[in-house]
Amino acid sequence: MAQFPKFLTVCWLFLVWNIYSVEGIDLSVESLQDLPLRLYEKEETSFVFNFNFSQNNLNSVLVRFKTLKPKIATIFEKDTFLLAENVSVKIIGRLLGRTNMTILVNTSDISSSTYTKGDNSNSSSWYELQQKFRIVVSRKERTVDTIFTVVVIILVITLNAAMGCKVELLVVKETLKKPIAPIVGFLSQFILMPVISFMLGYFLHFDPGIALGFLATGCSPGGSASNIYTYLLGGDVSLSVTMTLVSTVASLGMIPLWLFTVGTRVLYKDAEISIPYTNIFISLIGLILPIGAGLLLKYKKPAWAKMFVKIIRPVTAIFLIFVFTFGVYVNLYIFDVLAPMVILAGALLPYCGFLFGAIVAVVTRQSKKNIITIAIETGIQNTGIAIVLLRVSLEPPDNDLGIVPPVIAAVFTPIPLVIAIIALEIRKRCFTKKTQITQGNDNSHEMLSDRPEQDSPAKKSNNDKYEMLSAVPDSPVKKSEKDSDIPQVDASGHH
Repeated sequence: MAQFPKFLTVCWLFLVWNIYSVEGIDLSVESLQDLPLRLYEKEETSFVFNFNFSQNNLNSVLVRFKTLKPKIATIFEKDTFLLAENVSVKIIGRLLGRTNMTILVNTSDISSSTYTKGDNSNSSSWYELQQKFRIVVSRKERTVDTIFTVVVIILVITLNAAMGCKVELLVVKETLKKPIAPIVGFLSQFILMPVISFMLGYFLHFDPGIALGFLATGCSPGGSASNIYTYLLGGDVSLSVTMTLVSTVASLGMIPLWLFTVGTRVLYKDAEISIPYTNIFISLIGLILPIGAGLLLKYKKPAWAKMFVKIIRPVTAIFLIFVFTFGVYVNLYIFDVLAPMVILAGALLPYCGFLFGAIVAVVTRQSKKNIITIAIETGIQNTGIAIVLLRVSLEPPDNDLGIVPPVIAAVFTPIPLVIAIIALEIRKRCFTKKTQITQGNDNSHEMLSDRPEQDSPAKKSNNDKYEMLSAVPDSPVKKSEKDSDIPQVDASGHH
């Protein structure tokens, strides 16, 4: 008799399991297409799903398809179907990115649910299957995209070659003899900035492609613009040139290192793709070799190097105009991808670099010029390298999503630097004007003190009269009186 309550308990649990669990109908589903499900923006694609179920009397069971991010992809036209062996559903891509699709099952004899909807049937009980299907929406590659990518590659290669032509190796060598400042700058560039960029992408829960774009941007310091800003803001130009050269060459190893560790194991651990390290390494070599070519040209043919630098300035201006006009047209999709948090993170990346780079330099007791230089070199990223690296190396849609962070960083980076330059220029002008006024007053006082004292007219008249009287010769009477006052001595010597 003691076994009877246990028997009733087992029967009751079996009954509850059959009533309240969707798995009680022994239902499974699989996609007849390769996963993840891939489609293009603004295009609808049909996908077929195969349902396996043990019971044959499930004609009243409905299945409903639902995407978790309708902004990226949605079910087109019809989303609810009668359960069958094969069900075809149309999905339309809305925007670049990734989302998951879930399948809901409705049965009339189940009263409770884990997901309640019921808009398309008489029943209100919907059960979500545990299995999810990943959807990836990409953008079709166009001819204008290829043209833009080629132009950006040429621009970056040309700028790197020009940097090699301008670098004075003797200056770099002398700077490296005092290694504290370059080491502080290197650690700020390749430890501080990657950590900041990783935290922005990870804790704000961005799409893996955008998060990887932030990490790649944070690992790409330097650029010729940092040397110009360092000069205008009164930093150490020699240290700036040294840090730019060292960081550009070091990125050949540091970027793959960070992408392999943090990128694969954290940012991309849930994504169904792998980071193409071979493509990334080859792209980095192609971008860094021009620096060596420029250094070689400067060593072998200095006159040619100078001519190349002169020619490259107007060519670079033309390229930049092309990028900010034609490039904007080609990459209009970026404005659709831009979310407020993505814009905020893109602006915070360089600004945090400026701030924390300066703090590290102050803590290590660097000079004022070194503090300015390290802050600028830490905050300014070589967005050109990041854009080319991500665009060429990654697969869609990550090649399009990945360039969003460096583009935003490139837009927001100059703002505080330009404000600082204007403020510094105003201060210089005001200080110079005040100094000139002070020096003018001092010179006036000196001229007055050095001027000979002039007599008054009355005093001058009396002096003139005295000089005239003293210049008149004595009269004979006065002369005789004067002579009589003098003792007379005779020839014998007696008075």
